This record gives sequence, structure tokens and C-alpha cells, in this order.
Amino acid sequence: MTEFFQTAAVFLWLILAVFCAVIGKKYGPAGYLMSAMFLFMTVWYGLRSFGGLPLFDGVYMTVFRAILLVFLAAIVFVWYRCRKRSLEEEANAQRHGHDCNCEHCKKDRENS
Repeated sequence: MTEFFQTAAVFLWLILAVFCAVIGKKYGPAGYLMSAMFLFMTVWYGLRSFGGLPLFDGVYMTVFRAILLVFLAAIVFVWYRCRKRSLEEEANAQRHGHDCNCEHCKKDRENS
């Protein structure tokens, strides 16, 4: 990879990290994990580009791939869990009406 592309990759990952941090409010913890992953990639590529360290050779490349795999698995797990929770909340909200007599609705009416 040429020096220009190495530098461009560092700034690309940094821009994506900032972007994911900004939209993290919408996507919750998964957005913040994506931001952390891109920040990690920024540091890794930065050490390679500006520090001249051989971080894409041998064992370091395996470590890099393993860390990215852990990040991706965590992002998918957190996103799936949050999505499942929000779908359950929507289903519960749709099920109950004004004339519902379940314990949950009775408690809500008493607290209101």
C-alpha cells in the first residue's frame, strides 16, 4: 500500500469513529461499540503509517484479526439483544388497551 493510501486509511477510520459516536445515540450501545472498533483501527493503522511498525505482518496480523472478530461479535450480540428488547416492548405496548385489567396496566393506572 502506498504512503498516501495508508494515511487516507487512518483518516477514513477516524472519520467513521467520530460518525459512529455521533449516531451512537440512535443505535445505542452497538453504535458506541462500532465507534470503539473504528477508533482501534485508527490507532492500529496510525501506528503502521506514522510509526513505521510492522503491524500487518506475522503474529500482529493475527492479533488484529482476532480483535476485530471479537468487536464484530460483540456488536452483533449487543445489537440483536437491544433489537429484541425493543420489539418485545412494542409488542407489549400494542397488546394493552385502555380497558386492560392485567397487573401491569393496573399498576400503571395507580401510579398515574
